[in-house]
Amino acid sequence: MPVPASFAGLRVTVLGSGTAIPVKDRFPAGYLVQSSSAAVLVDCGPGTLRRLAQTGLDLDAIDAVFLTHYHTDHCADLGPLLFALRSPRYRGRKPLHLFAAPGLVRFLDTLAQVWPWTLPRDYELHVRELSPGRIQFGGMDVLAVPIRHTAQSLGYRFTSASGASAAFSGDADECEELVELARGVDLFVCDAAFPDAQRVEGHLTPGLAGEHAAKAGARALWLTHFYPECEGVDVVAQARRTFAGEIVAAVDLLTRELA
Repeated sequence: MPVPASFAGLRVTVLGSGTAIPVKDRFPAGYLVQSSSAAVLVDCGPGTLRRLAQTGLDLDAIDAVFLTHYHTDHCADLGPLLFALRSPRYRGRKPLHLFAAPGLVRFLDTLAQVWPWTLPRDYELHVRELSPGRIQFGGMDVLAVPIRHTAQSLGYRFTSASGASAAFSGDADECEELVELARGVDLFVCDAAFPDAQRVEGHLTPGLAGEHAAKAGARALWLTHFYPECEGVDVVAQARRTFAGEIVAAVDLLTRELA
């Protein structure tokens, strides 16, 4: 649901805490960030739109999508989103903004070659390829930081007018840029894909996520992007070895308001 106009902070909702491997209770990556003046998706993996509907928020409310990278489990619902917005019910809606690393224009052009019905109709689509740095969007300061995963991976940090802040690693391996991204943040939503004893290159474990959160001085850590190998594992306990702040193992539709 929309946040009240008087709310000066951020509301963060997990739309997908899983990966490309199908499991019954976790959709792939997707997050909703809301301020009093904007609602944005961070990643748009398959199932994101269904989870969004479960929050009670209509597609008409979405102002922007920020993609962390172009792996399918982080962007596959972008096509269905663009197709849905061609419906007459959304005619004349506000512009939709798409943000990602260089490659976004090529990605959309290729998508339109296969699915021409993803091209905008009766609304404006604004596309921007981001370099590392800051932009202003929807009354929020948005910091984009290159993250070690793919050559086109970005992490994002959103800060509201009140100073409330939330950072999203996307998929990530060990790198100092994660510490920069999460420095003093209220909430750090971080890749913890595999248990500590089963680390896979290109991803963090709970212990490594905690280590980066501790170096950054983050106030709270949400572990996310769990592969099935994490089922039955106390990922919070693993992160607790390296991070003394609040730790939560994310589940789909988990929500937090940051004042």
